[in-house]
Amino acid sequence: MNKLNRRTLMQASAAGLTASMLASVATGRFAAAQETGYNGEEVTLTYGLWDAGQLPGVENQIAVFNEQFPAIKIEPQVVPFVDYWPKLQTGIAGGSTNDVFWINTANFPVFATQGALLTIDSIIGEGGAEPDRYPQPLVESFQYEGAQYGIPRDFDTIALFYNTELFDAAGVEYPTGDWTWDDLRAAAEQLNQEGGPWGFGAILSGQQNYYNFIWQNEGKLINDDLTESLINEPPAAEAIDFLSGFFEDGLTPAVSIMQANDPEDTLFPAGQIAMMPGGSWHVGVYKEANPAIRVAPLPQGKTRACMIHGLANVIWANTPNKEAALEWVKFLASEEAERILGQTATVLPAMEGLQEEWVAATPEMDLQIFLDAIDYSVARPSPPTGPEWENEIERVLIEGWGGNIPRDEIANQAAEAANAALSRE
Repeated sequence: MNKLNRRTLMQASAAGLTASMLASVATGRFAAAQETGYNGEEVTLTYGLWDAGQLPGVENQIAVFNEQFPAIKIEPQVVPFVDYWPKLQTGIAGGSTNDVFWINTANFPVFATQGALLTIDSIIGEGGAEPDRYPQPLVESFQYEGAQYGIPRDFDTIALFYNTELFDAAGVEYPTGDWTWDDLRAAAEQLNQEGGPWGFGAILSGQQNYYNFIWQNEGKLINDDLTESLINEPPAAEAIDFLSGFFEDGLTPAVSIMQANDPEDTLFPAGQIAMMPGGSWHVGVYKEANPAIRVAPLPQGKTRACMIHGLANVIWANTPNKEAALEWVKFLASEEAERILGQTATVLPAMEGLQEEWVAATPEMDLQIFLDAIDYSVARPSPPTGPEWENEIERVLIEGWGGNIPRDEIANQAAEAANAALSRE
């Protein structure tokens, strides 16, 4: 299991590249920063992102950027995550997409190999982006064939959010760092009420839910060569079966309910779910939505484990506004822009030394938990062929947790579907 400490903060993100890719990445000095060529003309840049909860922080960044570049108008365009990648692919193929957009480590190799991204080497160095201020594995995860295409924006870890009002009403003690899977299950049974609120939200997300349980049971999602899924091996299958029990016993909203009502954005903040695993990016929304929400470490299985991940801002290779886009991305990689992310509690800024402000921005929650999780975080495996194999696992789990696949067959069918995707060119 690939664990991280604070010094190697984002080793996880580097796992999105194969060994052969990493070998081709230049490890020498970055090119000196050059002028972007922007001449002050009025332009409009579209900025693609998938999380509406981060708009306040993004709008603050835009306001500060426009103090220096008033002629560059930035238009954020929010597309839900499930639609984000198909829309990008369609737009790139059709010759029209966002000038600048978010990308994560799982999808970066796909777009880089397509030639869809613009290198940002020209804005790196003195007076420009400073990659040395970011963990090198994360910086390298946004390199391809010796060129830099993005500077890390943020990173995230996973913890257990819970509703203190629901715990108090049921007379259940709050989660602690000593909780095990058995404690989670027992609390869910005590908190659960037929028709809601539900004791636990076993959300349909690998990153926030079942990946963590698989790693906690010392299982693997995929082999070290990134060619074969291992989700049907006993450690991973046991974790999937543990979560299946919540659905079978009605301790979590049914799949159909969660598909109709987003558990992360609606059911949980509205007090319809007592506790739910979730990423650090939810903090800003939850603190505004419900003052009863708090956070605890994920319960542990055979070991502690949680996923760590990061994303970057990249530029579309065929944008008609390359010079202005470079100025925007250079600003987004600055300490000023990263500090805004921390101060607005949107996400954990990736620039070293700025996470403490993110923690301090929400004193009512113990956000140090998300930073402590770095010590037992695990890499997200990201084959260069893209995340289709993960989508296939999720598709099967949804079918299984919806009652359409026998419980003891869910992991086997998930592995079969994932391997079929991994074998496709």
